[in-house]
Amino acid sequence: MRRRLESPAWRFGPLVALGLASCVSGFDRNDQLVTGLRILGAAAHIDNGDGVDWADAEVGDTVTFSALVANPTGIPTVTVTWVTCLPSVNNTVTPCNSETVLRDPVKLIGMAGVIPLGVGETIQYTVPQEGVGDLLDQLITRAEDPTQMVAQCSIFIEAPVIIIAQGSDGSVVTAVKNLRLSPWSQVGPSVSTPALQHYIRNANPTITALNIPNDKSACAGQTLVVSCQTDADCGVGVTCSSDGWCPPAKFPAGSQTICGQIRDIAPTDIQTYYYCGLDGVDGSEMEYPTITWYATGGGQATIANSNTAGTPDLASRTFELYTRPPGPFTLYGVVRDGRDGENWIAQAFQ
Repeated sequence: MRRRLESPAWRFGPLVALGLASCVSGFDRNDQLVTGLRILGAAAHIDNGDGVDWADAEVGDTVTFSALVANPTGIPTVTVTWVTCLPSVNNTVTPCNSETVLRDPVKLIGMAGVIPLGVGETIQYTVPQEGVGDLLDQLITRAEDPTQMVAQCSIFIEAPVIIIAQGSDGSVVTAVKNLRLSPWSQVGPSVSTPALQHYIRNANPTITALNIPNDKSACAGQTLVVSCQTDADCGVGVTCSSDGWCPPAKFPAGSQTICGQIRDIAPTDIQTYYYCGLDGVDGSEMEYPTITWYATGGGQATIANSNTAGTPDLASRTFELYTRPPGPFTLYGVVRDGRDGENWIAQAFQ
């Protein structure tokens, strides 16, 4: 059984999801066939110049927010608005986690107490000192309190970021992304204070390829599309797309097992983190990234978990049975690490 890293008192996701369940939302929908405007994913990227795609932010960090917005019907104009509210270690109710307000999330735009982050499928926002600095100081103080040793593994707090997509046809869809705020530069294994050594800053997982695997032991086999940084990664005379993918191969007809190849470069891709009990650190465990698959056509079926020990195996977490439609379609794979890290692949096939 996997243990919880987070302290329940500092999590806003369940309450936000409860509020969003009464409107048309992206992440809380189980249907994987995308037939209309949807928000399938949202990610926070922080670049501190060390080559790591970080997901945790502190004061002064510039966060690049991106949303995976599917628009299969070709709505002419889709406006994506991002808003948030400052969280509290005491779980004070804000408009961003109020069930009443979230029944009509569009009302959040311009509401008092709501912080506008920007408009667009990709935006940037710099975390301010005001409000956030004191909040992060409280997290450090709590972790250093000998009566709060359970907090040593969770020196972060989640700010609920609400994403609102409005189509020019009148359609509205919403989703929520938890942004982890953490005093990451003051905590971690390299600091001298023992109580602050056990929170591991989270990084986003990365999908590097979409494959038809040879078997279920690894995501290796026939490559349908691979990620790239430059044109040279794709071959002579081939262009790397603006979102970092080489041109895809032809997707074969019939039922296929597909998988997303998740990069695993230590120590920041599939991370090991600590979990705490009332007496402090109890141990550590690895992340188990999971991919959720969506498509604009065709049929999908999940792969059964074959791990008798109960831990989800690679195939059940990242593989999918998929039968393509006869015409063009788009396939989406959204990878989440269970610690607010997220990324995706979105690929059109002919």
